[in-house]
Order: sequence, then structure tokens, then C-alpha cells
Amino acid sequence: MSKDITIGLIPSPDMPQKMVSKIIDHLGSEMAHHVDDEVNWRFSQYVASIIGTAEHVDKAIDIAIDIRKSEDWDFAICITDLPSISSTKTVICDINKASQTAMLSLPALGVMNLKNKLRDLITGIVSYIYHDQDELPHLIKKHHKLSRVIEVQPKGDDENEDETTRLIVKSTILGWLHLITGMTLANEPWTAIFDFKKIISVSFATGTYISIFSTPWDLSLHYDYWRFILLTLLSIFGMVGWLIYAYHLWEPPNPRTQRLYRYVYNFTTLTTLTIITFLNYLALFVLLTFSILLFVPASLFAGWTSLELNNPTAGDYFHLIWFVTSLGILAGAMGSAVESADKIKRVTYSYRQYFRYETLEQQEEKEEDSQHEAEDDDENYEGNKQSHDKEEEDE
Repeated sequence: MSKDITIGLIPSPDMPQKMVSKIIDHLGSEMAHHVDDEVNWRFSQYVASIIGTAEHVDKAIDIAIDIRKSEDWDFAICITDLPSISSTKTVICDINKASQTAMLSLPALGVMNLKNKLRDLITGIVSYIYHDQDELPHLIKKHHKLSRVIEVQPKGDDENEDETTRLIVKSTILGWLHLITGMTLANEPWTAIFDFKKIISVSFATGTYISIFSTPWDLSLHYDYWRFILLTLLSIFGMVGWLIYAYHLWEPPNPRTQRLYRYVYNFTTLTTLTIITFLNYLALFVLLTFSILLFVPASLFAGWTSLELNNPTAGDYFHLIWFVTSLGILAGAMGSAVESADKIKRVTYSYRQYFRYETLEQQEEKEEDSQHEAEDDDENYEGNKQSHDKEEEDE
């Protein structure tokens, strides 16, 4: 006679919830195949933020334990969109065998093959706890071929940490690469392309206006490709830099935040805005293609430029559109001032990162007089930092 085991999944809203919803119906068969086929595996989903900011991610597993007890689950796995860092290493998950509870950081899995990674990791965690294994299951390791996943023992005052196993990515560079790309994915930058309507409209209007003059036509005929590429990069990163400066999107030093987490969030801001701007660039390129083909007849293009009587080729038009698009994006950066700061933040960030910045701003307003910046601001950090014995990394 098979026994029933209930596994509670606690995803944060947005990306974790979406990913869990995609795999939850397939987890039962995975458990039967990899863990125990004589068990009737049941799954329950409980959507909750658990904790507010990354600095308190070490408390997630304690809260998950309380939820598991209140919901009467056999196992509980918290899937958070928060980054988790231990002594500069990216944390994939914390597993507490005694309480049959785990905390999984979704951004640590990166962006490639994310659904399968999450499915296999959840299955591997359950197998690790259920069979009380000493070695990590193959399901946990198989997606990290370039960088080993290793077990370490967390340091801290929490009584649960003595019974917790922490899985980290041994390579700092690859771990952070996964983390930044994973957090950028959580921000879903592709969904923001139609939210910057005013920026696109200013860019399009400027580009169309520029395209009716012959000087840009002639310049586009004589520019080398390296100039086009340089102008493209200048326009994209000029827009990104302006948005960060104008809307204060760069998180400054603060005694309530850890330096490493600020680095993570600031890099994520940079990558998110770069993707949004690049997508806007492509959208503007398409719009200006129709505009320039309409307003720049081939006869005028040839007669008013060094082409003289030669008909312009498709390549000539391509270069002109490319050139005007870059100039339009630069103008659009100035047009971004017409957007509200709150809207820019909401369309740029996931709810979690937006919540983080709003909370920090409110705290700064309340205690403006007591805050200060120091050269080594981590010395003033008021919370606990996750860490582990670095000697375990070499074992």
C-alpha cells in the first residue's frame, strides 16, 4: 500500500510563481521515477514573498519551516527570486534535512533551460532529504558542468544552521554570471518595450525630422562600419546612462544594505536597461524604415548626395536608417524626462526589486539626518551576512 507525501512549494510572486506553475503537474512523475515509485506524491503551491530584501534571505528557511508546520506538509521548498550570496559565492539552495525544508534561489540557476533546471533541482532536493543521502544527487549536479556545485556548512547564530547544508557554485565568476542573468530574466525586460511610448515617440519624431535633410544622407554613405557600430553603442549606453542618472536607479551605499547585494542589483539594473534600450532601438529601426522609404525617394537620395546619378542601393538605405536610428535614440534619451520616475521603475524592475528601492527610499526620508556614507560601508552594515568555512570549498 502506497503512502501519501505532500510537498509544499512556496514560490515568490512573478517569475518563481510562473516557473512553478509550468512544472508542478510534472513533478509527481519525476518523484516516482527518481525518488520512490511506491509513494503517492502530492504537491501544494503557496505563493508568498516570505521576506522583503536579499539581506534577510538567511531567514527564508526559518519562515518556510513555520509555513510547512502550519500547512501540515511533509516537505517544503521555498523558491525565491532573491539573490543569495555566501562569502562572495552564489548560493543555489539551503537544505535543512531535520525539518525537511529547503530554500532555493531561482536567479542562481541562470537563464538557459530554466524550467528543466528547476524541475530537476526540486526533485534532487527531495531525493537528498528523503533518502538522507550524503552525496548530492546527479540531478542537482548535471546542469552545472562548467562549474562544480559543492556543499558547505553555513556559519551563524541560527540554531537551524547547524542542520543546514548549503549548496554553492564553486566558481565565483560563473556563479555571478548565472545570478545576474537570472535576475535580469526576473525583471522581464522584453515586456517593457511598449511602456516607453513617449521615449519611442520622441525618438521617432526626431529620426523622421533628421531624415528629410541631405546631410545625414551623405554622412551615411561615407561612414565606415566601425563608426556605425560606435554610434550605436554610444546611443544605447547613452540612453541607459541617462535613465540611471535621471531617475536615480543606481543604488548608493547604505548601512542597511550589503555591498555585494548592491553590486548584484546595480549590475542587474544595467543589464535590464541595456536590453530594454536595445529592443527599443530595434523597434525604432523598423519604424524609421517605413518612414525613410516614404520620405526619401531614390531620385532625391541620388541627386542630393555624392551618389550623383547612381541609384541608391538597399545597402545605402540600410546605412541611412541605421545612422538615423542611432541619432533618434540619443534624442529619445532626452525625451525620457517626460516619463514619471515611478513608471520607469515599475516597468524596469520586477516587483521585488521595485519593493527594495521603494523601501530604501522611504527609510532614507525618515532617517536622513542619521545616515552617512563611509569608505568601507560594509563595516556599518547593520544586519548579518551569510558566510561559510572557505576551507570547505577545497575539499
